[in-house]
Amino acid sequence: MKPFARILLVLVAVAIAASLVPAAASACPLCKDAKSDTDYAGGTASLPNGFYYSILLMVCAPFAVVGALAARIALARRRLRLASPAPDSEGASPPLSTESAGSRP
Repeated sequence: MKPFARILLVLVAVAIAASLVPAAASACPLCKDAKSDTDYAGGTASLPNGFYYSILLMVCAPFAVVGALAARIALARRRLRLASPAPDSEGASPPLSTESAGSRP
């Protein structure tokens, strides 16, 4: 293949990619349409802030749910441990009697 043909092929590929990538990379149709609307308070200046905070909310929500679940489990285990009777200072259970109640020597 001639160098001119290679360069032309690369330029055509870049042109096709440049026309397809923005359409494929757009977030969603609603976000794309919202960028052109200036009917909300603050105009277009508040749009990036809205996207920023919505992304933070979506990223933090799973961590908050898992953290709350872990805290709930830890508190339940602590309550269970505090509610159980404490073992003797020796760590052994009290000795059982060898005599039964109905037998006589």
